[in-house]
Amino acid sequence: MTKLAGGDIFSPVRSALAGVAVAMALFQLSACTSTDTQIVDTSSPSGLSSGQARNTGTFPNLNIPPQSAASQISDAEKAEKLSELKTAQSSQEAEGGAVPSDEELLKKLAATHAQKTLSEIEGK
Repeated sequence: MTKLAGGDIFSPVRSALAGVAVAMALFQLSACTSTDTQIVDTSSPSGLSSGQARNTGTFPNLNIPPQSAASQISDAEKAEKLSELKTAQSSQEAEGGAVPSDEELLKKLAATHAQKTLSEIEGK
């Protein structure tokens, strides 16, 4: 292998490739910058439901417990509603034998829906 005064024959190639690599990196970094200047509106949003966050300049207090939107049902109310549902279920089972499954209901709906749609299309 032929040696140059400062090293081997590949050192000029290596320095050229290093220069190209640095130039490519700088080119890619320049793509991240922008010359467009946009004015940001810092005024407070109009209306209560603007859908945007409002900067009050303070941190939120996370120690305040959230307020519920509606009163919660008590255990007694829950038991009462559950017993009403069980009563309704047992009365349906007594009338028809067994409560139809979801699959049966969907098949019946598909059959009646198809007939109804065809009659509407045909204008009958």
